[in-house]
Amino acid sequence: MRDWYLIALVCVNVYFLFTVLSNIAYFRLATAKPRITGGPFVSVIVPARNEERSVARCVGSLLAQGYADYEVIVVDDESTDATAGIVAALAADDPRLRLVRGVPLPDGWLGKPHALSEGAAVARGEILLLTDADTVHDPGSISWAVTNLRDHRADILSGYLDQEYGSLGERLVVPTMYAMMLLVPFFLLPRTRSPRLAFAIGQYVALRREALDGVGGFEAIGDSITDDMSMAIRMKEFGYRGVFLDAKGIAGCRLYDGYRDAFEGIERSIYSAVGGRPTAVLAITVIVLGLILGPAVSALWANLHLVMSAGPLTLSVVLFAVQWALLAWDRNVPLTAVVLYPLVFVNLVVILAASMLRTGFGPGVDWKGRMVRAPGNPNAAREADLADDAGRSGRVG
Repeated sequence: MRDWYLIALVCVNVYFLFTVLSNIAYFRLATAKPRITGGPFVSVIVPARNEERSVARCVGSLLAQGYADYEVIVVDDESTDATAGIVAALAADDPRLRLVRGVPLPDGWLGKPHALSEGAAVARGEILLLTDADTVHDPGSISWAVTNLRDHRADILSGYLDQEYGSLGERLVVPTMYAMMLLVPFFLLPRTRSPRLAFAIGQYVALRREALDGVGGFEAIGDSITDDMSMAIRMKEFGYRGVFLDAKGIAGCRLYDGYRDAFEGIERSIYSAVGGRPTAVLAITVIVLGLILGPAVSALWANLHLVMSAGPLTLSVVLFAVQWALLAWDRNVPLTAVVLYPLVFVNLVVILAASMLRTGFGPGVDWKGRMVRAPGNPNAAREADLADDAGRSGRVG
């Protein structure tokens, strides 16, 4: 039995290494530099809820684009801070910027899909660029989206942005977003019809308006926590073409402010991202513990006792360390997360379990004054609704 485990361990790590290398090569070969600076009208939609610290910087970078034909629409999603006032003041000085004041959430909607829907309702663009209010964009950001949509004949486009890291906690949590680079060869996404091979990150999603209307608009994913993934999957289900590329240098973002913020930010969505199934949580936990953490701990223990020898276990640890270091180099992940990679994956397992318990079976996670829970969680509905009411009255968040 041990022999089969060691063989499987080495085979899985060889696959991980192949996938990381293929993704690094694919990003470099397939990602076009911004080239098109005019043509189809682009509507940039920025959903914003309590983003007074970052929205001015985001909007400023979007108004400094080198693309000719575009507008910026910021949807104030019932913010309780100065977000709307900041955007309104900026809009008074630039006719390309428009503030949309969001209405209360209808039944069956979550905040971000609803805000995107409100923005899309007034957008004039043939292409919609959806981006978060805490992002900062290079002047070629819109041009990059238009260029790559055209070059790849794609209907939906997303990519990995630059990530900014502050605290040690952020350095141990945020890099988990790159785990997909170990699992999925991204070059397969536009080459297969299976909706299972679809991927997007909501920090930066560009899509054709015709395709959005063809899948039923944001109404079709109104209750989705992972609106980015849900839209990418739905696009593929309807036969549209998606592509995931390297947006490093095009836009950047500091996702969270400290460990707790990072933990809760990923906790609110990760259970839904793996399909909202306890079996998926179990499978991921077994993979992480058995194929990543277990070998690392065993190797460390053997080294401490001076009994480490060459063999499959050593090879698997070396392979994983090499591929994680390559991934970190490619994505500019801090050295801390490379050296302490077992802690990165311990956090992944803990956050995943917490997300299942709170969003899958519990009342949800409080995020910016709203309770977020996985769809199909009737046991939590009444408690979450009460929490939502409390949040609107100022007692939560």
